[in-house]
Amino acid sequence: MTAATAPLLDRRGEPLPLPELADLWPLGGWQSVEPIPVGKNEHLRLTAGDGVHYLRRSHRAKPRDELVAQLQLMRELRARGFPAPEVVPTRTGADHAEISGRWWVVTRGIAGAPFDDGSPAHLGALGQVLGRYHRLVADLPAVVTEPPALAELRLRIARPDVGPALRARAVEVVGRLTALLPELPRVVVHGGARRGSLLFDGDRVVGVLDLDSAHADVRVLDLAVAVHDVGKVYTRLGDEDHKVALDLDRVTAVLTAYRAEVRTAPAEAEALPLLLEAKRLKRALGRMNRARDGEQLSDNDHAKIHLEDNRLSWLDEHRAELVATCRRALA
Repeated sequence: MTAATAPLLDRRGEPLPLPELADLWPLGGWQSVEPIPVGKNEHLRLTAGDGVHYLRRSHRAKPRDELVAQLQLMRELRARGFPAPEVVPTRTGADHAEISGRWWVVTRGIAGAPFDDGSPAHLGALGQVLGRYHRLVADLPAVVTEPPALAELRLRIARPDVGPALRARAVEVVGRLTALLPELPRVVVHGGARRGSLLFDGDRVVGVLDLDSAHADVRVLDLAVAVHDVGKVYTRLGDEDHKVALDLDRVTAVLTAYRAEVRTAPAEAEALPLLLEAKRLKRALGRMNRARDGEQLSDNDHAKIHLEDNRLSWLDEHRAELVATCRRALA
């Protein structure tokens, strides 16, 4: 199979620039290429003469300086012994390329098995590797006054058409998080520390993926992302409680493993539940505001709003338990 003849379309149904990509990254000759439907970016799995590689086209809003910073981070992490993906340069030595106004990056494939939900070792490994990552990036510049998610929530509740009860709840969360900000350490967070970000050889992590969301933020944001991903309880698709509750034993396992790597600040234990709540509010308000602006929401949009409502209700009912879990594990 050659890149020039491969009839491959992107998510919009437009042809992908395979001939241009094959010219920039020959890689010993392309053999096969297939799309991977994950995330906001376009991902392709490429088998070539010198192995398996992954091509990523950044989403349209991605600024070049942000991309450059993330590629520099990946190189720095590898230099410090962290299993970040290896960026493959073009034939001219560049670490990224622009085609039709979009940024492309190629990384070398990492052989490994995915996260095993039933493995306590894998669960602890997420916390451990996240702690190791935070230790390695602790000396990198990470100046941010306010977390982007908190700033976005402020904007979404500033609209005059937000209901008074929802506004009052969001204002309280924003106020409590704002009061904690001076005590929350900043780092260049991973931004997407989830199960799918790890590759394993047995119980050993051999690859940490998805660094395209890395940015300066409060360190505890990574913990909030991680515990929500591995902690949410799956029941049955369509059930009211599907992906609503958090398994606090799993939350404890991740946080305990993290705490063994990093000395945490007391404010982080308080901020973590608030960040979970802020995320739920931000997502629900985002879709609700789109509807107020006249956009026709899909059935999936309405289902997502309902899901976030159910998650907020669960947080209300289990707030004391969740806070106590965070305090014990991060003490």
